[in-house]
Amino acid sequence: MKKIIFYLTILSFLNIQSQEVAFNVGTNYTDYSFDANDDFEASGMGSHFEIGYTKKIGKTKTEKSLGYSLSLNLNQYNASYGNMASSYSWETSYIGIRNGLDVPLLVMNNGLRLDVLFGVSLSTILKGQQKVNNMVYDISDHSEFCGLTGWTDAGLKLTYDFKDDVSLALGYSMSQNFKITGKSTQRTSVFYNEDAIDKIKLKNSRINLSLIYKLN
Repeated sequence: MKKIIFYLTILSFLNIQSQEVAFNVGTNYTDYSFDANDDFEASGMGSHFEIGYTKKIGKTKTEKSLGYSLSLNLNQYNASYGNMASSYSWETSYIGIRNGLDVPLLVMNNGLRLDVLFGVSLSTILKGQQKVNNMVYDISDHSEFCGLTGWTDAGLKLTYDFKDDVSLALGYSMSQNFKITGKSTQRTSVFYNEDAIDKIKLKNSRINLSLIYKLN
């Protein structure tokens, strides 16, 4: 009987440790570029919000097990560019779903853990606007931004368990987009060079803070 109680206790503990819900907030640092003009440089900052679920995978679920994560996110990818004649800025908001893999790199007894993160996301634009000097344009239906966009990302996450069921994490990641679907309803590019159509690239780096709850 004592052995049964012991094994049930161990299994219960492993189950507690195997599932997490995380709330993330952070800042995006985005660079806009396109193939038609090597001199074009636009960059800016935006917000990042995410709610995610992580489950340990494998037969024996411990802090050293791989984790699979699924999350819903909202991202702002903003940038600005200017020269002597004109000034440009872009403000875009995307909603997306991310699938990720958390790979434990270092687990310490003091509650600290370092993970390597890999992910693939699908997102679509919610709204977007371009400012050219003092004029504002809706760009949510332009080919550079509309449709389904994919993202690949990689990063690091440092987690500290300050309670049995609550953790804090600081993360850094880098990502880049690639076009999947989408067709413009406009015949001209939102950029000053029409060769930019369908060739816009976004490179993003992110710093985020996470509040993590372990589930029973």
